[in-house]
Amino acid sequence: MNNYRLDVNYKYQKIKSKMLRHSLLFSLVLAVVIVSDVLLVILAKEDYHINLIIACVITVLFSYFATFYFTNIYSEMNAEYRYYKGYESGLKSTDEVVFLKSSKELLYVNGLYVYPLIVTYVSPLETQDKIIYVTEEDLDYQMGDKLTITTYQRILIEAEKHV
Repeated sequence: MNNYRLDVNYKYQKIKSKMLRHSLLFSLVLAVVIVSDVLLVILAKEDYHINLIIACVITVLFSYFATFYFTNIYSEMNAEYRYYKGYESGLKSTDEVVFLKSSKELLYVNGLYVYPLIVTYVSPLETQDKIIYVTEEDLDYQMGDKLTITTYQRILIEAEKHV
């Protein structure tokens, strides 16, 4: 593999449709909970206490689910969505680097699960080792390979190997 390219448009459309599906599903569950609570209270006869307790239990369970959903699942999806949405207007950096090594350690950076790469930036004034990130674990680069890379928020978008 001499070249690497992250298909940002495909990833953006994929996360956009996933966000829409999750939003619709959450709205549907919310509507079912509200309708069931209202029906339990309205359709209760003289002994309404049991129906009221059931409605409270349903509402509390939904509240726990909503808290878990928005703090874990939705926040990860939203961070990934914002990353890909901001790609078109965001600042991208193109640099000449020397590949040093990659790691199998999975990290969460800028809304994406990524693997770190250690590269040396080659500039006329100084040489500096830095960590950039890549979304795929297996890259076919060897230590010492010279690359021209494009990054967005320190995540590798495109890499071209010099022969």
